[in-house]
Amino acid sequence: VTLDINNLVRPEVMALKPYKPAQSLPNMIRLNANESPYTLFDENEDMALNLYPQAVPVKIRNAVADYLNLSVEKCVITRGSTEAIDLLTRVFCRPKIDEVIIFPPTFEMYRVYASIQGAKIKSVPLLANKNYALDVSELKRQITPESKLTFLTSPSNPTGHSFSKRTIFEVCKSLKGFGLLILDAAYIEFTDKDYTSELLNEFDNVVVLRTLSKAFGLAGSRCGAMLSSKAICDLVMRVIPPYSFSVPAEQSVLKALSDKGITNSKNNIKKIIEERKYLLTEFSKIDCIKKVFPSDANFILLRVEDADRFYQRAMDVKLLVRNVSYQPTLENCIRVTVGSREQNNLLIKAIA
Repeated sequence: VTLDINNLVRPEVMALKPYKPAQSLPNMIRLNANESPYTLFDENEDMALNLYPQAVPVKIRNAVADYLNLSVEKCVITRGSTEAIDLLTRVFCRPKIDEVIIFPPTFEMYRVYASIQGAKIKSVPLLANKNYALDVSELKRQITPESKLTFLTSPSNPTGHSFSKRTIFEVCKSLKGFGLLILDAAYIEFTDKDYTSELLNEFDNVVVLRTLSKAFGLAGSRCGAMLSSKAICDLVMRVIPPYSFSVPAEQSVLKALSDKGITNSKNNIKKIIEERKYLLTEFSKIDCIKKVFPSDANFILLRVEDADRFYQRAMDVKLLVRNVSYQPTLENCIRVTVGSREQNNLLIKAIA
């Protein structure tokens, strides 16, 4: 079944005439955007912040597409991957009619943005008794023509495990002719299970979300990317705000995506994976930790005797961990980000 994008998208978005920002041309003085002719600081020309940045962050888009080996038209740059979740929900979900499908326990922003949009939320819980496997047969029972977006995180947050290629492909096939699979791959660099290229080549109903916040250590720059077909990218570009990337953020991203930046990122990923192995081993020796969940991410999920007590012990040595006990099937569970060896040892000592 070929995807008919016109039937999926909200009619208001199809009818929308996108905002046209003020024209910007090389070597031309802009008196068309109501900018100040003065700067507050004595900065070099590259960092003069009195003028708006590019309406669309073309340089970042080119650099990200190059890094991911994709054509530029299949890539949209967003402020973190969370903005992509918001934009997709607004583009495809009609309030009180359309629905999103989520697989709890999962990243909470899918539910938040669906609620803001007034979309219905359908939950297909992961199977806790089967290592949080995805219940594909239950998903198939739940899919309706109103199931516009299905959000799947792999590696999963907060559990840390990856879904198999077979499972992800099966979900894509199940949604054919209905809606889109949004595969949130925020932690993909910490595993070797990256099926982005194969998915985008084989399916026209897939959107993959990526971010520079984790593997590149650029959480402060807020840069994400939405990867999909040209048709889906063009629709999202209709609603994305202009001038969304500040000049300092753009410069940090371009520096990160240089050859040197990519090399440094790969070295940091290796260190984090080494520390993850170290923590998995050390956590398994500690009495108050009842279960150490396997992880393909830059964090580890733990089931502990008493989550509040564990949290407080970490607080006592000025460490913050995440108590995720409020999520379904995660009673007395703590999510710990993999830190440096010094930080990790501080935590081990505090809870041992």
